[in-house]
Amino acid sequence: MSSEKPQSSSLGSPASLKAIPLGGLAEIGKNTMALVYGNDMILIDAGLGFPSEDMLGVDIVLPDYTFLKEHESKIRGIVITHGHEDHIGGIPYLLKDIDVPVIYGPALAMGLLEEKLNDVGLQDRTVLRQVKPRQQVKLGCFTVQFIRCTHSIADSFSVIIKTPIGNVFHTGDFKFDFTPVDGELFDFAALTSVQKEEGILLLMSDSTNTEKAGYTPSEKTVWKKLDEVFAAAKTRIIVTTFASNVHRMRQIIQAAIKYDRKVAILGRSMLNLAGIARELGYMSFPDGLLLKIDEINQLPRDKVVIMTTGSQGEPLSALTRIAKNEHKQVKIVPGDTVIISATPIPGNERSISNTINELFLRGANVIYGRDAGVHVSGHACREEQKLMINLCKPKFFMPVHGEFRMLVKHAELATECGVQADNTFVMENGDVLEIFKDRGAKIGTVKSGITLIDNSTSWPIDLQTVEERQLLAEDGVVNISLTVTQTKEILVGPDVSIRGIILPKATSPEEFLEQVKADVLRIFESEPSLKKLSGTDLKSFLLGAINKNFQTRMKFQPLVQILIQEISVKGAASIKESQAQSKRPL
Repeated sequence: MSSEKPQSSSLGSPASLKAIPLGGLAEIGKNTMALVYGNDMILIDAGLGFPSEDMLGVDIVLPDYTFLKEHESKIRGIVITHGHEDHIGGIPYLLKDIDVPVIYGPALAMGLLEEKLNDVGLQDRTVLRQVKPRQQVKLGCFTVQFIRCTHSIADSFSVIIKTPIGNVFHTGDFKFDFTPVDGELFDFAALTSVQKEEGILLLMSDSTNTEKAGYTPSEKTVWKKLDEVFAAAKTRIIVTTFASNVHRMRQIIQAAIKYDRKVAILGRSMLNLAGIARELGYMSFPDGLLLKIDEINQLPRDKVVIMTTGSQGEPLSALTRIAKNEHKQVKIVPGDTVIISATPIPGNERSISNTINELFLRGANVIYGRDAGVHVSGHACREEQKLMINLCKPKFFMPVHGEFRMLVKHAELATECGVQADNTFVMENGDVLEIFKDRGAKIGTVKSGITLIDNSTSWPIDLQTVEERQLLAEDGVVNISLTVTQTKEILVGPDVSIRGIILPKATSPEEFLEQVKADVLRIFESEPSLKKLSGTDLKSFLLGAINKNFQTRMKFQPLVQILIQEISVKGAASIKESQAQSKRPL
């Protein structure tokens, strides 16, 4: 779980370019990059991330937008590279608090974003403008040109940003697919033309697959395996993939048509994408092919394909509920074929493994894994990354989109390709990279971190609350309550209760409670400085002392909740009188 990074510097010279990642570095997801020159700022993407297993009750992870709020007047617009959630999913949350005059992006991404904004009533908070390949738009002092790239979602762009001191090339998510299923090749001509005529000052390049040698296979290679699985399946086929993978959905639909099967889609995001993609011409299928789940359940099982969300083992996704036999309309029957057409996002491996095990236990034939041939990555491997660096010949290089080790490996790759080591910059979220025509350096940080969202509430979750939930889940809770005088004399208590704590074999619950009570009494008796404290300071002091006792003696760390009531001299006298009366013989 990442922590907040406080601001430690100004934004440097107004006559320099600043690149400030707010998300997407040293992690997978929530890609958000700010470019600043003088009084102008643009954002490249504004994505969300998904919680790790220890973020209990968290649905969405966002960047900390404090820096953007502080410099809101400088924001000229957002540039979107493509429609994946980790690139556009943060925009509805961003727009709740920050004015963005315009958002430019490809048609599919804009269609998906428009639906998101309509759902939450934010459609009037900004202007959405679709762009075409090679189109240029002006945003303050920046001129942004969109060029076609290849990725796992249709309608993806890399962007060339022309600044007063030189050109920045941001690859977005990319690979070099020379046989794309939609026929849209990477626009080498546009990139090399700018490189030859004007040069590339700074390259910011996707690092996701830096640890993988060679080249990423073409999306078209998935068709052969899908065709084999569909041909061999004797009963129902269930396929899960990323909800936004239009190319994969397109091939699954083509296979269904070829083998005379009807298709049902489970998952609102996937169903919405299919409708938008069809409307925009990114996939086509005849009327009547898609049926509702209650309709498709009336057909023979060998005439059915179900496309569903849940490729990452998300607890509430359709596939996870199907695997656990908790879905109301779809139950696994022995002989069903389940195709998991995706690879795990780091951190999701255990959840996916559990889902696959459940499917096997229910008798499904599960097709999954790197060697199954039903999935290829949308990100460039090392040889493609080398090609990108050599095409751009940048003076400065900044790896983006990846965990920290990936960024380091990508920077090393850049030096192998001729970029000077001093001109490569491995950054973290919140770092400020300042670039001049002839030099560059990290000059400090801006406030950054994470914002945690629970979709059942209208406000962010505090990081401390999530950490407390984790302590509660792992080691249980100890509740301590007591009443003290203004001179810190204990009048009532301490009363102690426990929940969810696994005690050592030799310790009974009664013994544990008495030990905690004795600890509290000893702390009040042996700490003179405690008598000067009150309110939250007293509570924090006692909490720290109790936690230290648990760590040294019990070797575990429960969540400790302390309630201290401090009363006046008059109130203390009244309590003492009541206590004295209760002890008098009748």
